[in-house]
Amino acid sequence: MYSAPRNGREATPHWVAARQGVLRLPFCSVTGKPIWPPSSAASNVGGSLEWRDCPGGGTVASFSIVRRPVQPEWNDKAPYVVAMIDLDVGVRILSNIVDCDAESVRIGARVRCMFVETTNPELGLPVFRLDDATA
Repeated sequence: MYSAPRNGREATPHWVAARQGVLRLPFCSVTGKPIWPPSSAASNVGGSLEWRDCPGGGTVASFSIVRRPVQPEWNDKAPYVVAMIDLDVGVRILSNIVDCDAESVRIGARVRCMFVETTNPELGLPVFRLDDATA
C-alpha cells in the first residue's frame, strides 16, 4: 500500500478519481489547456478549472532511481523510480514508474497510467508502467 496524498487541497479531485481508476486532470475553461498542478492560473485569463478524464499515455521526460527512501513505508519498494512524465494531453506530472527493473527505465520511454491504493480509502495514486513496446 502507498502513502496517501494530502486530502482537502486543489488536487483532491485527481486523487479521488485515481481511486476509481480514472486519470482526471484540470483544464482551463478558456484556453482548453491542462494545468498541473491545479492552481488559479486559469483565472488569469478569466477561466476556471474544469476537471476532465484523460487517457493515460505518456513519455518519460526525466527520472531518478531512489535507493534509500525517506519514508519508511517505501523501504520495501526500493529501489524505485520517481519520474517526470510528459502526458500525451500536454502536461507534465511527477509520478512513479512501477513493476519494472529500475535500471530499465529510459528517457523517452513510453508509459501507461495505472492506479494503486493508498492508506486513505478515498484516495488513489496514478502511477505508470513501461509500455510493452519500450520495456
